[in-house]
Amino acid sequence: MNEVKPVINAVRSRYLLLMLMLIPIVVVLAASFVYFTGIGMPEGTRNKGVLIKPPQQINDIDLLDKQGAKQKIELIKESDWTFLIAHSASCDEHCRKEFWENRQTRIALGKYQGHIRRVWLVTEGQIDEQTQDWLSHEHKDMQLLFASGDAWKKLLQQSDVDQSAAQFYLVDPRGFVMMYYSAEQTYKDVIVDMKFLLKGAE
Repeated sequence: MNEVKPVINAVRSRYLLLMLMLIPIVVVLAASFVYFTGIGMPEGTRNKGVLIKPPQQINDIDLLDKQGAKQKIELIKESDWTFLIAHSASCDEHCRKEFWENRQTRIALGKYQGHIRRVWLVTEGQIDEQTQDWLSHEHKDMQLLFASGDAWKKLLQQSDVDQSAAQFYLVDPRGFVMMYYSAEQTYKDVIVDMKFLLKGAE
């Protein structure tokens, strides 16, 4: 009988450890469910960004790095989200201003910023040396990915996205493009949405 107790305690410890590991995943999934369906959403609360219906899986198109190797927007941590800017390699002053606002929004999230990664999806052309130097100096956290502009447009055409209005997209931890923000939304609107989605994230 004395030999059985240590076995039971070991099993209980494993179950407890498993439950603790699952808590962050459950929190993110629950927040996503409430956000997408509206079930359980408090009265008077709604998303500030524009929901994409239905969400589209970005990994359904070919994503390449600078060397032309295939990449995926993968789940690094169960609470990671992605700010994705889809733009050609030619980035003028207006484009650079949008990049700056996007970076500052991430910084303004404070303790949550570690759960946000930023991706520039280059849909046309190649990044020149001057632009690369600008990225290295101003946007060190920005990951560069390349994709066919036609493939990106066709992906979003399966949903109700106004691509001409979208400044940047929000990609969930599973790789689904699920929301976009236009010039009508402020950085404060983005912060409200992200703090709701990241509530409970460490």
